[in-house]
Amino acid sequence: MNLKNEYFKLCYTKRIHEFSKIDQLKKWESGKAKSTFKTLDEFYMQELNISKEQLTELRDEFVEFNKLYTRYFNEQRQELFNHPTEFLKWYNDQNGSCNYCAITQEELLKIVTNRDGNLTLNNKTKRSKGTLEIEKLDPNQGYTFKNSVLACPFCNNAKSNLISEEDWREFFKPAMQQYHKKLLSKQ
Repeated sequence: MNLKNEYFKLCYTKRIHEFSKIDQLKKWESGKAKSTFKTLDEFYMQELNISKEQLTELRDEFVEFNKLYTRYFNEQRQELFNHPTEFLKWYNDQNGSCNYCAITQEELLKIVTNRDGNLTLNNKTKRSKGTLEIEKLDPNQGYTFKNSVLACPFCNNAKSNLISEEDWREFFKPAMQQYHKKLLSKQ
């Protein structure tokens, strides 16, 4: 048994992050997992037949992936997250910047600071914290490594599925970069 693969399946494929998921996995009556295990760690150690130290070592191997999984995972993007090594390579190849206007994650966070802690004007939506988003280049295709890029919330929202990547670069990229420059210069 490859422990790393087995841990990955439990944690990221089957998404065992709460006792009810154990009940579902084991086909137990609701609540049995909570009465059987004091902690989720106990479940992982028993299921994988490993020690607490080995569980910690396995988790350490997924620290960077887990941060991104926590930030970006949703059911539609499952295919991307099924391949942690490839996902990390894809993410790192994005250079921490928007595919469309090149604003960086750090610059987005500065805009959030300049806007008193919120990217959005109405303090609503997940975009309020200024995180780069995973965007599909072709909205008619799924989230694959070739069809996905990082995009800032400004470009992702404005471009949507209404404007092609080529037209966005030609007509809107210069204006968006000017807008970002204005937002970044505010103190």
